[in-house]
Amino acid sequence: MTLAAAAAIPPAPSSLGDAGRRVWDRLWTAGQAWLSLSTDADVLTRLCEAHDERDAIRDQIAQDGLMVLGSMGQSRPHPLLSHVRALEAQMTRWEIECGFTPAARSKLGYAEVKRVSKIDELMARRRKGS
Repeated sequence: MTLAAAAAIPPAPSSLGDAGRRVWDRLWTAGQAWLSLSTDADVLTRLCEAHDERDAIRDQIAQDGLMVLGSMGQSRPHPLLSHVRALEAQMTRWEIECGFTPAARSKLGYAEVKRVSKIDELMARRRKGS
């Protein structure tokens, strides 16, 4: 069974904030060749909602500082740091599942764009001239 790739960027879900909407547009644009609205929208929604959540957590940490006072008055790492790390780990898993890492794209049959070096350009010109 072949799934139809997204013909256009679908409208962002109303649950997304600013960061989530930017990521939604960027990921659907980048993954348009392999993403399917019928099967991938839910996981992309969760990933984009996680971007909103991550931004909110990081804003709170920036406001409070990396170190906060503990219950006994001692300095300790902000408790949200462990939450943001766990969220980022989950986000990475969703990115892999959706083909947004180099290894995941390779498994899908999409190669990384290779930057052509000056020596590659020179060799290509020489081959054309031969």
